[in-house]
Parts: sequence; C-alpha cells; structure tokens
Amino acid sequence: MEPDARWADAQRIESWAGEVRVNLVRLVAILAFYGHHLINFYLVRDDPTVTATYHATVTAIVLAWGGAVLVLHYCLARRWMPPVLKYVATGWDIVLLTLLLMVGRDPRSTLPVLYFLVIVAAALRLSLPLIYAATLGSMGAYLFFLGYLRFWLGLPDPERLSRAQQIIFLLALGAAGILAGQVVRQTRRIVQGYPVAVDTEQEK
Repeated sequence: MEPDARWADAQRIESWAGEVRVNLVRLVAILAFYGHHLINFYLVRDDPTVTATYHATVTAIVLAWGGAVLVLHYCLARRWMPPVLKYVATGWDIVLLTLLLMVGRDPRSTLPVLYFLVIVAAALRLSLPLIYAATLGSMGAYLFFLGYLRFWLGLPDPERLSRAQQIIFLLALGAAGILAGQVVRQTRRIVQGYPVAVDTEQEK
C-alpha cells in the first residue's frame, strides 16, 4: 500500500476514534466543572459574583454543551461522521466557552486556559486544517472577549490584564497550535514510513 493511502486509512479511522475520545473527555469536563460550580453556589457561597442569575445562565450553557455531547454521541455511534462535523464540534466548544467568559465578566478569570484544551483536542482528530481552525478560532474568541471587556463593559485598564499579559496569552495559544500541528505531522511520517534511517549496528 502506498504511503499516502496508508495515511488516508489511518486518518479516517483514528479521526473517528479521536472524536469519540474527545466527546468523552468533553462530557467528563462538563460534569467536573459544573459540579465545582454547584458546590460554590449551594455550599461554599463565598463568591458574591455567583448570583442566581449567573447560576441560571451557566446552567443553560451547560445544558447546551451537554446537548451537543448527546448529538455527537448519536452520530459517532452510527459511524456517521461527515468532514464538517469536527469543525462544528470545535466551533461549538469555542463559542460556548466564550459565552461562559462573557457571563462571568471576570477579566482575570482562569477559564481562558480552556482554549488550550480545544487546540489540543484538535490534534486527536489528526487533521491539520482543524488545528488551524481551532487555533485561530481560539485566538479570535479570546480577542473578542478582551474587546467585550474593554468596549462593552468599559472596564478601565487597571481592572484588566496588562497588554503584555494579553499578548503573551495569545502567543501561547499560537504556540500550542504549532505544537499540535507537529504532533499530526510526526504521526503522518510514522504511518507513511519514518524517513530517518537508524543505524542499529552503530548503536550496538
């Protein structure tokens, strides 16, 4: 079998398997983060920003995310996976995460680090275009959130992250996308037949 044909076969099978794994991790993450939110809302009660309105909005976002998990599970269980499905799933993750950030209105929230999970998850589908989309989408969504804080909420500079911190975070997202792409490229080289010849006799 030709190297390109081997890669196409491996990519088709492992892309489906990767989507299944990502959907499972997505479900576990939703349950874990929402469980943490419920503990803060009902038991801890030490954060004044966690109001009833905030709780209701977060619950609605979680339900939308959970609905996406169920739809993906239905499609994947029947081996129905059109090429656009992974882009829709990734875009949905980015949109809902950005909505969650906007609801929280916290310029120093740690939730933006979840964009890195979206980029890393793209590598499991063995698709370079998806990694590009996830990386640029995450960077664009983070910029949108920064603009929301600056222009919609009108937060002054001292209440927001410094420009240097914002740029570093964006550069880190870009670097994560580059590394995720290298994982896919290295996997492709291994499947096609690793081009580097290793002299086993010399090693001995």
